[in-house]
Amino acid sequence: MEPGLGKEGALYLASKNVMAVGADTWGLEVLPFEPGVGVFEVHQILLAKNGIYILENMNTGAMAKDKVYEFMFVLGHNKYKGGVQSMINPVAIH
Repeated sequence: MEPGLGKEGALYLASKNVMAVGADTWGLEVLPFEPGVGVFEVHQILLAKNGIYILENMNTGAMAKDKVYEFMFVLGHNKYKGGVQSMINPVAIH
């Protein structure tokens, strides 16, 4: 079991034209899936249908401890073409 984003939340975020969605969990969306929701449908809504990047396993513990709520988020690009997922190293500048 994993807490996470549900279908309604994904549709709401897509309607707001967000660029990226992140979570501190490995799968972003709630598991087991909500009743009537398809397999990784939240991923499909965000990434495949709306081009919204998904960031998983984000470690924001130190920022929360320091009560950092506003920061510049910097994310570099992959150094290869055609990949579907990758390990990245985002940076928060406060």
